[in-house]
Amino acid sequence: MDILEAIQTRHSVRDFLSRPVPKEVVMDIMAAARRSPSGGNGQPWEVFVASGATLEAIRQAYQERARGGGSGPGGPPPGPGGSPPPPYIQERMATIRNERLRLLGLDPADPASLQVFGDWGARLYGAPVLAVICMDAALSSFLDIGLLVQTVCLAAQHFEVDSMIAGALVAHPDILRQELDIPANLAIVIGVGLGYANPEGLINTYRSPRRPLEEVVRYKG
Repeated sequence: MDILEAIQTRHSVRDFLSRPVPKEVVMDIMAAARRSPSGGNGQPWEVFVASGATLEAIRQAYQERARGGGSGPGGPPPGPGGSPPPPYIQERMATIRNERLRLLGLDPADPASLQVFGDWGARLYGAPVLAVICMDAALSSFLDIGLLVQTVCLAAQHFEVDSMIAGALVAHPDILRQELDIPANLAIVIGVGLGYANPEGLINTYRSPRRPLEEVVRYKG
């Protein structure tokens, strides 16, 4: 797949088929992602992949905790220094959340409707593969991790595998550490779900808007 096609066609899948992704395909995706750039070639990423029975144990534990009223961190992810995003960023995030809810015939003002996405997160969106991306807890910059995650998703597109980047996938670090033997010296940063989109899943038809190019880029010749 052409790289521009991969960039333009990748989108967040929130409803995966149960169809497994072959291990060799997952490893080919990760092999390509190893080529991601990093500051000083530090390559600070550590990736733990769950599938099959291991992932089902994680999924069951997430769902049991959700049924018991337990939840992971909610709301917008913090900005630099742990501060919340500025209001205009939060507004964009709220806009796409509300658009997705309305697409499903739900009311954004109804707490029960909002819980739909929480439930989907608890079942890991049905993804048959979960990549948990970690780095040394002594590090503070997430730039290199972001580069790796983007490359994972683009490489997945090449292999016709869909993806979902979500904090909900790593909402319960204690469960992940137990099931994947993630050592305490590693910070769990983000999760990437991999699999094949459910073609009948209405939520998968949603495409988030992008800001106009002239608003994003200030070019001076």
